[in-house]
Amino acid sequence: MELYSLQELLKQYLDWGFDFASISITAQIPEEELRQLYSNENYRLRDKDKEKYLMVFLLQICCEKPDNDGYYKILIESLTQHFKIPLEAIANYIGVDVDGLLDFESSSDKDRIEKCIEHLFTTFIRDPGYSV
Repeated sequence: MELYSLQELLKQYLDWGFDFASISITAQIPEEELRQLYSNENYRLRDKDKEKYLMVFLLQICCEKPDNDGYYKILIESLTQHFKIPLEAIANYIGVDVDGLLDFESSSDKDRIEKCIEHLFTTFIRDPGYSV
């Protein structure tokens, strides 16, 4: 298992062309504080919950990409474990049976199923402060 520092993850994020403004909005951390964190490896955020959130956010952006089936399996697991959504409900939402959901990798409808899983997950994790 690789270990990453916040500074390494921020560097990767910035190297891709993202900026402090967008991460400031999502993490609710002032841009200046993010800049300090980036430029000083000994700097720590005062709000430890925000620091944890920032680390998880950056790990997801930098390390977890939807380029394999395991990513979607983890999203299904998160929906069932964290949000307590029954597999049957997820399958019904997508329009497949539970076996079809669990074996989506071999389905001819794989792309659509993955999009539905991702949409459902994104909808459940949405911050109500940014909902229309």
